[in-house]
Amino acid sequence: MFNFIKDTLNKTIIDLENPKILKTLILSILITTVIAIIIFIIFYYFLFSALFNLSDPSNFDEEGILYYIFSLKIFSILLGIIQFFTSWILISLILVPLGSIVSGLFAEKIFFDVKNVHNYKWNKPLKKNAFYLSNKYAFTSACKSFLINILILPLYLLLPIANIFIFVGINGLLIGREFCGNFLVQFFEKNQIKLINIHLSNKIYFLGAFVVVLYTIPIINLLAPTIANLLFSHLILQSNKSIFK
Repeated sequence: MFNFIKDTLNKTIIDLENPKILKTLILSILITTVIAIIIFIIFYYFLFSALFNLSDPSNFDEEGILYYIFSLKIFSILLGIIQFFTSWILISLILVPLGSIVSGLFAEKIFFDVKNVHNYKWNKPLKKNAFYLSNKYAFTSACKSFLINILILPLYLLLPIANIFIFVGINGLLIGREFCGNFLVQFFEKNQIKLINIHLSNKIYFLGAFVVVLYTIPIINLLAPTIANLLFSHLILQSNKSIFK
């Protein structure tokens, strides 16, 4: 596993220096950034900001216990910590499904660019509707991961700091399956994809968790979808070809 990790990361760094892949990376960042900013403004200012304003002491009777609690300095500090980590997680929550959708647009191009740059042997023919299947899969997966994260949103809100570990743990598998599936669905049927996922489960989860960590790092999170496409392209292209029969 260690050699796999080292080799895959080294090759991905080389890929990012390739002019063709760099061009795709820049385009991906632009699309992701514009859409993410719009969604973040809608979510933060119209939802989370309103929720945090409810704790303003001026909303309560000055003689009441809630006014006293919300006026405490320690509560303000605690609220600030919660707000910081919530905003951090919120950005990641937006970028995870958005990254899946954006990756679907470039998955095919990146896959074959990686194949050509590293001279991988790959003889599986693309399906005629591969682009449609990849984007449909990406959109469906993005919706699923978004809904799952919305369901466990209370954990993210109530457990600052711990919410980072919860986020990485839960989304590691989701992200791994999503990005790997973006490629596999272009070549294989559902039954074959299930078997491939079983064979590569540990590597898929590790790469998925690694990408999720990237989603929590400012600036780097905008590169995460493209980096994920590169990582999972290498995973598939350098895997034992017997699992693809």
